[in-house]
Amino acid sequence: MNATPQLRPAARHETEALVELAVSTGLFTPDEADLLLRQTLEALHAGTLGADHHAFVAADEPGEPRGWVYFAKRNEPDEPWDLWWIGVAPAHHGTGVGTALLAFVEDFVRARSGRVLYIETSSDDKLAATRAFYRRRGYAEAGQVADFYAQGEDKIVFAKAFEPGAR
Repeated sequence: MNATPQLRPAARHETEALVELAVSTGLFTPDEADLLLRQTLEALHAGTLGADHHAFVAADEPGEPRGWVYFAKRNEPDEPWDLWWIGVAPAHHGTGVGTALLAFVEDFVRARSGRVLYIETSSDDKLAATRAFYRRRGYAEAGQVADFYAQGEDKIVFAKAFEPGAR
C-alpha cells in the first residue's frame, strides 16, 4: 500500500514497535536501539526532555508504524533545529514515507520560525542512500568530523536553511 500515511505524535505504548522498526533498518543493533532510541522515547514521554522535543509516527490508521521521526529545537537564540532520527520500515522504503516525514518536520520547523534544520549522519557506506536522500531534498553538506563514530567513520552534518515565512 502506497497511500500517504497519517502523521501523529508518537504514543508511549508504541515505544517497543518504534525501537523494533529502528532495528529492522539494519542501522542499529538491538542494544544500540535500546540505549539511544528507547531511552530517548521514554524520556520524551516522561516530559524530561522539554517542550521542544518531538516524535511523530507515520502509520496507517489503525496499523503498524511505517516510519517515525524524532527532532528537537536547540537551546540557542537563532532558532536552529536538529533532526535526530528518521527511520522507515524496510518494507516501505521508496513509498514516500521518508519524504512525508521530512516534509512534515520542515513545515513544523518553519511554522515555529526555525531558521535552519541540521541532520547528522555517518559516512559509513550503509548510509550512502540516506545521504543521497537528504541531498535530493535540498540539504547541503555543512561539515564533516573525521573519525567521529569510529576510525574511518566520519560524522557528516547536513543543513537546510529556511527563509522567514517561506513554505
